[in-house]
Amino acid sequence: MKSPILISGRRWRQISQVVCLLGFLWLFLQTEYRGVDLLPYPVSLLFRIDPLAALADALAPGPFSIGLLWPALLLLLLTFLLGRFFCGWICPLGTTLDGLGRVVGRGRGGVRPAWRRAKYLLLAGLVVAALFGVQQFGLFDPLSIFLRTLTLVVYPLWNLALNQFFDLTYNAGLEPLSAAYPFFRDHLMAFHQPVFLLATSTLVVFLIILLLEKVERRFWCKNLCPLGALLGLCSRHTLLDRKPHQVCDDCSLCASSCRSGVVGGRYRSAECLLCLDCSGFCPQERISFRPARHPAAPLDLPRRHLMTAVAGGVLLAPTLNLAPAPGRLNGSLIRPPGAVEEAAFLRRCIRCGECMKVCIGGALHPTFLQAGPAGMWTPLLVARLGYCEYNCTLCGQVCPTGAIKALKVEEKRRTVIGLAVLDKNRCLPLARNEECLVCEEHCPTGDKAIVFDDKEVLVDGRTLQLKRPRVVKRLCIGCGICETKCPVEGRSAIVVINEGESRQPRDEIDSGGYG
Repeated sequence: MKSPILISGRRWRQISQVVCLLGFLWLFLQTEYRGVDLLPYPVSLLFRIDPLAALADALAPGPFSIGLLWPALLLLLLTFLLGRFFCGWICPLGTTLDGLGRVVGRGRGGVRPAWRRAKYLLLAGLVVAALFGVQQFGLFDPLSIFLRTLTLVVYPLWNLALNQFFDLTYNAGLEPLSAAYPFFRDHLMAFHQPVFLLATSTLVVFLIILLLEKVERRFWCKNLCPLGALLGLCSRHTLLDRKPHQVCDDCSLCASSCRSGVVGGRYRSAECLLCLDCSGFCPQERISFRPARHPAAPLDLPRRHLMTAVAGGVLLAPTLNLAPAPGRLNGSLIRPPGAVEEAAFLRRCIRCGECMKVCIGGALHPTFLQAGPAGMWTPLLVARLGYCEYNCTLCGQVCPTGAIKALKVEEKRRTVIGLAVLDKNRCLPLARNEECLVCEEHCPTGDKAIVFDDKEVLVDGRTLQLKRPRVVKRLCIGCGICETKCPVEGRSAIVVINEGESRQPRDEIDSGGYG
């Protein structure tokens, strides 16, 4: 009869995975405007415990954000003591792969052990590139991939399905079901229906990672994950040792069931996910994990491969940095209020999507190449699709790395993220002599940044007094609501450009306004 203690160890791991996943999903749902200006929960906790986010922040210019990222340092310390428990017990992407892997099917044949090097080589290349000024951790961070997929794909589909479900129940007269709508609206649904750019690309990335399960179980975690590589380096000298180190002569069940692929030769603590499957499957109850000192197995990293990864990181950084500044080429590159200077922003942003998820006006979307190759999946304000709410400071509250500073409401109202510019060839009063007051009506600033000049115009042989809009440059903060609400079909007659950002030196010449 098997020992209940050993069985409970594996069951505790499964319970931990489910509880942590549900906890992260609950925090994800709370990353939403619920009628209060300050979020009551640590919704960015997932990234505050992320060592890759801490590494990106440490390699960025400026002081390390210890007040935000100390949990990540604590996780590294625990990894030194216990091993890669995060991968097996906490990581939401790992839990998702464990669950959905059963649905898509798992490959029976493993790949060559040499594939394990890939994640270490990728980590080395990313670190070197970051040292030379180009930070790309967010593109490969499993926590960023997980949350981006939730934000850009799963949550919009979830919200759309619930809206259609409650519309159906209401129209069908199913009052007991439709009566639940207020609860879902207030706790489980979005403030508005989310719509995001790059949703399809984000889904494709996640599906590729998921379908790799058909090649080998936890293929991503074992072979490609840079966070797994970082935690593996920290766990090489862990105090938690597996006994016995090798497969027993009369049985190999643990080797065939090991999702980490570390059983067979010498026990490699850097690769073990501490899933405890081997202890649960052992028919003789021989396997245990106990505190003990043991020599670390050497990493299989040929010097030539490592130097190639380092050289790749060295070449990547200057190649991308030689490109012209994206803001100079793309006047529509508008960052959220509170964003630090562009070069520092690109080195701090972990591409987690928290700011996009929480944006009340639906203004923030992931970039593709608008910010250059180094800025993919960073937040961009697309004013034609949504605007920056005048009294909202949520994006700065959820940013886990300080790429977007937390602002007070009064400071946020004074923060300039761009400048509205009128297109005289499309504006109804200017181009067609038709009355339109929309942009001025929606302008939120205390003293209106959009004003009207009265002018007499000749329309169909009659002289009319027409109000023509004009932007007051010194008052405009670039919130984009005028562009969002402009009634002209297609491209708006008033657009926001990144001129005069508060994070950049202001122009000495200021005309005070233009028409």
